[in-house]
Amino acid sequence: PEPPKVAVERVRIDRLTPADARFTVFVAVANPNDRELAVDAIEADVRIEGVAVGAARLAAPVRLPARGTATAELAARATLSAALEAAAAVVRRAEGAGALQPVRYAVAGTATVDGGRPVPFAREGEIAWPRDGAAP
Repeated sequence: PEPPKVAVERVRIDRLTPADARFTVFVAVANPNDRELAVDAIEADVRIEGVAVGAARLAAPVRLPARGTATAELAARATLSAALEAAAAVVRRAEGAGALQPVRYAVAGTATVDGGRPVPFAREGEIAWPRDGAAP
């Protein structure tokens, strides 16, 4: 079978404080085959403002119907030192611009399909702050 198409849709900041940083990575997976596929695992490294904040992992396997799609959610939680460093980078960038700036992210990882076939993926982008300007 052909490998599925794996693409990061977006990254959500669930919490970003100097003491705690949590993120959700939304990954779209599309099956181009005429048979069901199993996505056994998805793991990705997450960077915020260039700071490695941790690994995001799929909580449970995903079944892809024939010629179907699914969105998988991966959870990542930063260590205390990574949370401090990422929060400081966000603040430095905002201070330099005089206003809150979108938060830059990079995600790179691998989906494991049908018992072991790796499918790499990567994406860089920005996360906009909520309209009220409050930190997520």
